[in-house]
Amino acid sequence: MYNYTFFHGSALVRLIQKNRITSIKNLSKDTYTINGDTCLFFKHSTKRLSPWSFTFLPSHVNHIHEIYKKYDKIFIILICNYDGVCCLNFDEFSRTIFVGDFKKAKHLSISRTPRQKYTVSGTNGRLNYKIGSSDFPKKLFC
Repeated sequence: MYNYTFFHGSALVRLIQKNRITSIKNLSKDTYTINGDTCLFFKHSTKRLSPWSFTFLPSHVNHIHEIYKKYDKIFIILICNYDGVCCLNFDEFSRTIFVGDFKKAKHLSISRTPRQKYTVSGTNGRLNYKIGSSDFPKKLFC
């Protein structure tokens, strides 16, 4: 089994358990749609402890930007090994990583101390608030 299938599967199970999913479609290795109008882009880190680092190649950023044009809602699902999931909407993602530049790799760092929310910082800045692991999947349905 590929490493990513384990991590994607655990996040998708959390979605299914909420009983608000009418359909799931796999668009690519790391991209899924749910309910026909929401797109999810998955990345995972196998690092055991905080901080978790996520690299977005120019092709990833371009792919996310293209998805953003086609779907009502898009979320970046960052799986922090066995610790939890940090879910960013497109606005949060674009505040931390400048999505208009497709020439350079971008980086996100997710960190947290035990029993606290995630701090998100990227090549373009840092969110001025924290994101809880429990925000996923409820954030998708707000």
